[in-house]
Amino acid sequence: MLKHATNHTQTRSTQFDQPMKKALKYGLLIFGIVIITVVGFIGFGLYSMEIEDHYGDLKELYYDSENGDLIINKTTSEFGIIEKNWKRINIRTQQKDSTDLYNWVYQNGTETKSEIYRAKNGETELNGITYSELEKRIENSDFKLIIKN
Repeated sequence: MLKHATNHTQTRSTQFDQPMKKALKYGLLIFGIVIITVVGFIGFGLYSMEIEDHYGDLKELYYDSENGDLIINKTTSEFGIIEKNWKRINIRTQQKDSTDLYNWVYQNGTETKSEIYRAKNGETELNGITYSELEKRIENSDFKLIIKN
């Protein structure tokens, strides 16, 4: 009979060879979740501060409006469509391509009265429409009042 020679090598056990303890795993997991939550709250706070700093008292107009809503300036009898992104609201009118909400409301340093409406059927097509025709459509309940300042 042939005897097989076996090679026995002796290995030393170190702290890196042992599996991580369960309590340490849970501790690191909880620590990671806490860090992500804190960073999320800080990011949301900075985002809210950016909106507050830019729009001030108009921040409710920013938060309540949606992309495609109708905005009417009652003081100047102008109207436009809201184009909203994650940081700003721009208003597209028949005369101007884009105006910021703050500049729309505060014209010549004085506050004007504005109202935001949302189309009930989801469509807001205003090409070639006049202010008086738009008021008739609002009276006919084609639009729902969202907020006014």
